[in-house]
Amino acid sequence: MRIFLGVLLLVLGLPVLLVGAAGAVYVGTDDTVGVVDEQVTTEYAVIATSPSLLELSGPTLHVAADGGGTDVFVGAAHPVHVASYLEGVSVQQVDDAGWRSEFSAGERAGEAAEPAAPPAGLDWWREQSVGAGEQRISFELTDEPVQVVIAGTEFEAPLSVRVVAEAEFDGLFLTLVVVAGIGAILVIAGFLLIRSGRRRKRTASRNGEPAPESPDDAEVTEPTPLRPAGGPPSPPPAPGPSGTLPRLAAAVGLGSLILTGCAQLPDDADHAAHSSVPAVTPAAAEAFFAHYTETNNAANAGQDTELISTVETGPLLTSSLMSYEIQEAQDRDPIEAFTVAPELVAAPELDSYPMWFMARAEPEDAESGPAYYLLTREDAAAPWLAELSVYTSADAALIDPLVTGGVAVRPDEQLVAVGGDVLTTLVEYAETGEEPDTVDVSQAGGLNSLHESGLEIVEGPEDPVNVERDCSLAGTEPRWLATTSGAVALAAVTCTQQVTLEDGYSLTLDDAGYGTIPGDTHLTAMDITHGVTVVVSVEEDGSAVVVGEPMLPYEMSHTEQ
Repeated sequence: MRIFLGVLLLVLGLPVLLVGAAGAVYVGTDDTVGVVDEQVTTEYAVIATSPSLLELSGPTLHVAADGGGTDVFVGAAHPVHVASYLEGVSVQQVDDAGWRSEFSAGERAGEAAEPAAPPAGLDWWREQSVGAGEQRISFELTDEPVQVVIAGTEFEAPLSVRVVAEAEFDGLFLTLVVVAGIGAILVIAGFLLIRSGRRRKRTASRNGEPAPESPDDAEVTEPTPLRPAGGPPSPPPAPGPSGTLPRLAAAVGLGSLILTGCAQLPDDADHAAHSSVPAVTPAAAEAFFAHYTETNNAANAGQDTELISTVETGPLLTSSLMSYEIQEAQDRDPIEAFTVAPELVAAPELDSYPMWFMARAEPEDAESGPAYYLLTREDAAAPWLAELSVYTSADAALIDPLVTGGVAVRPDEQLVAVGGDVLTTLVEYAETGEEPDTVDVSQAGGLNSLHESGLEIVEGPEDPVNVERDCSLAGTEPRWLATTSGAVALAAVTCTQQVTLEDGYSLTLDDAGYGTIPGDTHLTAMDITHGVTVVVSVEEDGSAVVVGEPMLPYEMSHTEQ
């Protein structure tokens, strides 16, 4: 029986030993396994993996691309960003890449041959590398989905690159060493059992005893016979297997325990739970505001309309451009330099573009309150732009968006509807000047005088002057974030004063003029738009608090006699 068990252990242990030893030599001490090593040539300028290709979590993936004499880019990012970046672009899409097998790639034709912007430097890449020679990135595969994008830095087509991918499993080398060790234990134990069985047979043969023929025979312990006084001593009993097998079982069990602790087993990724992504990272938000401060100050100093357009959009850009025109028309000094330093970044999770987030910046001085910003990004290839800003007074109420786990919380649809009703009420207030009952406008800034913005017109006895006023919300649809008791959004309310004079009449301005309209101009018609940007905080019962900045001119046009 011992020989049978020994042979069995040899049969079991030898393959385990060989597999463990060969695997340890193949993997090496860096715990990596080669997955792909292939020269890929495509008629397109971009290669991208499909969103469902990398569906494992656990290992770290190392991807390298080498374009030979061509500079290449390789990056990894969430599919929300990649889908927007490559929307409408022709790409070679990798749908499958098995271990040491060729790519299974399909063509996805689009209207554009290349993305709208170079990939290097975009802040949403998890990892990126660009340059000459081999470019390598490494990232852990988690439940968050990821796509890999490879392209030439100049979007050259056709694109030919050598692609190498390796998977790193923490503790894989040690695990394989343990496997080899377990195999070695089994092999050694098998040799020992075979040797012990053969020795027992020889001992039994010398004493004239038959060797046990079955396990039951081996387990029976015969009583030691009495020997006559002075007779030869009885031979010692043959060693039993009761001590060997438990020790072997203990060794194998301990090895299995170590094996389980060392191995990093890959698992299926739960991508559905991570279909959205935070609109911006704290590092990217901080980098934007540093860039915005520098660019904004340079543009203001030189009244540079093109430069300011690289960091602003919407109502904020409109008011900035108008201020440049007024400064030039009235020979005013440029706006003094200032710094925008965010103390709070409230970025929600979104599953598609455009992306957006709110930020609150620290006050410039003791006489000022914090500034609120709304930042938007139209698509993954576009830069972040400031769309709205509200500079509050020192006594203005502080409004905090609700941020949990670094992510801003979005309110439910019912609360968004309540906020929409409040904004409608504010537009009516801007037109009529009739203060609403449920909205606190005591800190609303220029919103309180928006209903009388523009030129003060004294109508004649025959009413030759016609004045109309039209107010509305400016910019994109309001973006709402939750607060501890409601919701908050930034909004711009604008009012346009339309003035027309009947035939034969004109209006003459004084020497100072008005905004961009020169003095002594004989006007027969004019349109003047002013706006106020506000922070609106609403409660579930429909009550609200509005904090606004001073009224600013947005647009002016006129017709002379």
